[in-house]
Amino acid sequence: MKQPIWTPSEQYIKTSVIYNFQQFVEQRYNRCFLDYTAFYQWSIEKQEDFWEAILLYFKINYTGEYEQVLKWQNTNTDFIDASWFDGISLSYAEHIFREKKGADSVIKYTDETGNYREITWDKLRERVSCIQQFLEEKGIQKGDRVVGILNNTIETVAIFLAVNSLGAIWSCCSPDFGDKSIAERFAQIEPKVLFIELDYQYNDKTFSKRETLGFIQNHIPSIETIIAVYEEDWKGIFTNYLPQVLHFLRVPFSHPIWILYSSGTTGKPKAITHSTGGNLLEHYKALAIHQNVQPGENFLWYSTTGWMMWNYALSSLLCGATLCLFNGAIHHHDHQTFWQFVKQASVHHLGGGAAYFSAIHDLKIENYEPKVIGSTGSPLPAATFENLQEKFPDAHIISLSGGTDVCSAFLSGCVYLPVYAGEIQCRTLGSDIVAINDQGEEVYNEVGELVIKKPMPSMPLYFWNDKDHEKYRESYFSDRRGVWNHGDWISIMDHGGIVMYGRSDATLNRGGIRIGTAEIYNVVNETPGVRDSLVITTDNEKGESKMLLFIQLEVRKESETVVPIIKRELRKQYSARHVPDLFYAVDDIPYTLSGKKLEIPVKKIFSGYSLEQAVSKDIMQNPESLEEYIQIYLYTSI
Repeated sequence: MKQPIWTPSEQYIKTSVIYNFQQFVEQRYNRCFLDYTAFYQWSIEKQEDFWEAILLYFKINYTGEYEQVLKWQNTNTDFIDASWFDGISLSYAEHIFREKKGADSVIKYTDETGNYREITWDKLRERVSCIQQFLEEKGIQKGDRVVGILNNTIETVAIFLAVNSLGAIWSCCSPDFGDKSIAERFAQIEPKVLFIELDYQYNDKTFSKRETLGFIQNHIPSIETIIAVYEEDWKGIFTNYLPQVLHFLRVPFSHPIWILYSSGTTGKPKAITHSTGGNLLEHYKALAIHQNVQPGENFLWYSTTGWMMWNYALSSLLCGATLCLFNGAIHHHDHQTFWQFVKQASVHHLGGGAAYFSAIHDLKIENYEPKVIGSTGSPLPAATFENLQEKFPDAHIISLSGGTDVCSAFLSGCVYLPVYAGEIQCRTLGSDIVAINDQGEEVYNEVGELVIKKPMPSMPLYFWNDKDHEKYRESYFSDRRGVWNHGDWISIMDHGGIVMYGRSDATLNRGGIRIGTAEIYNVVNETPGVRDSLVITTDNEKGESKMLLFIQLEVRKESETVVPIIKRELRKQYSARHVPDLFYAVDDIPYTLSGKKLEIPVKKIFSGYSLEQAVSKDIMQNPESLEEYIQIYLYTSI
C-alpha cells in the first residue's frame, strides 16, 4: 500500500484556518463533519450555503443586499448565465488595506542586484494615494482599462491597487513578452492608460522596451496617457500630489477586476475577464482555507506579472501575510540570489513552477524550513515530491491545479490530509469536480477528463468583445453542455487524491507558462523558406519539458540557415520561452480532413503511443506523413 510522505500533526490541524472555518460552518448550519470528505460533499451539495459561509466567515465588507447567493439569468445550462450575490457592492483593494497596522511590513522585495527593500502599510498607502489622485486627474473612472508592461515590483502592486480602488480594470504583461504578443492582448480591451518599464534587467542583462513603446503607440490608439515607471513623469506623481486618505469605490459583485489572457492556441489570445467579488471570495478560500496562509506569515510565489499566479499571490495580503517579491531570474548566480532572499525574508509559504523544483534535485538548501511549499504550472512528479520532502522534512507540500480560466486553484491542499508523492491532496471546497471517461461516465482510479459540474464565483464573467459569448461557450461547453470542460486529464483516487496527466488540448507548456501554438506559427510560417510547421511539447517522468518544432521547408537542406532566423524572430516578437528546444526538418505536416493540424496525435506519438492509439488515419488528409514522425521518435533521444 502506498505510504504518505507527510502527515499533519494534531497541532498543525487545530491551529489551521480550515479547522476554525469548519467549526464556524458546523455551528451556523447545525452540521457535524467527521472528515474532509464529508465537509467537501456538503460544500458542493449545499453550494449556496457554502459560498455564503465564505462571505460571512471572512467578514466581507459590502453595501446593498442580496436575495439569492446564486441566480440563473436564463437557461441554467452554460455557467455564463450564473450570477452571484446580485445586489451587493464591494472593493477588493479595500479588503487589502483593512485592519492593517501602519508600521508593519506589507512587502519585502529584492532583485538580482541585491536591492533589498521593505515597505510598510503606511508607505504603501501614501504611494497608492498619489497614484490614485493622478489617475483621477487623467479622468480614469469605473470600468476604464489601465494596463502595464511591468515587472514584479512594489511599484506594480501600488499601481494595481490604485487602479482597483477607482473601480477601473487592470491588465498586465511581463516585459519579456514580445511587441506583437503585447499588442494582440491590449488592443482588444482599448486601455486609456499605460504604465511601462522602459529598461529592465534579467539574468545580468539589460533589456530596453523603448521600441516596444513606439510599437504600442502605433497599434493601440485608445491609449491617452503613458507613464514610464522610474522616469521623470513617474517621479512627478509623488512630488505633484500629497498623500490623502485613500478612498475605495465599491463596485457590483460581478464588476470586472482584471483581464487575463489565454495562450492563443487557435488565434489571438482570449481576453478572460474576471469578477471582483468572485476573485475576492475565491482567493480567501484558496489561500487561507486550503494553503493555510495566516496573519504575520511571509508569502512568496515566484512569478512574472503575465502569469495569473501574480494575481493569486497578491491576495496573500488579504490573509494578513507579507508579500515577498523576487524580481529576476530564479537561477541567477547558481540559484543563490533567490534562495538567499527566501531565507532573508523568512518565507513561510514558498511557491514556484513544478519544472523549477524538478530542476533543482541536486541543489543543497541549508538553514531554511518553510511551512508550505507550493507548486503549479504542470504536474509535480513523484520524485520531486520526495526530493522536496527530503530537503524540507516538516514542510507541507501542496501541488495545485486550476489556471488562468479561474485565476485560482480548484485542486489544492488540505491540512487534514496526508501528502502522497505524485498526488494533489484534494478537490477544493465548493469545486464540484469529476473525471469523465470517453463514454461520459464519472470514473475513479482511472484517467478521465476534468469536468466541473457546477459554477464557481471565480469563473470568467465573459471574454472581452466576445459576441454572444461564442468563444466562451466554445472554450468550456462545446464538448458537454451544462458542465465545464477544463481540458486536463486527471485520475481521482478512492482516498480523494488527484493525479494529473497534463493538458488534453494542444496548448504548449513552458516552465508553467502556457504558450499558444498560434503564436509560434505566426512567426515560423512567415519565415522565408518555410512552407509549414507543427509544434508540440513533450514531458518525461522527471518532469522535464521540451518544445519540438517540425518545419516543412521549400528546400530541405536550408534548415541550417532558416532555424537561426526562426529563433531570432520568436525571441524578438514574443519571448525566449517561445524558442523551441529541438528543430526537425520534415517532408510534410499532418492534417485532418477538415484542415486542422494534428498536434495532439503527434504529441501522443512522442509520448510513446502507437500510431493506432494516437490517431485514426481515416480522419487524415495525409496519413503517410506520420511515418516520418515515428522514425524521429524511435531514433532520437528526447
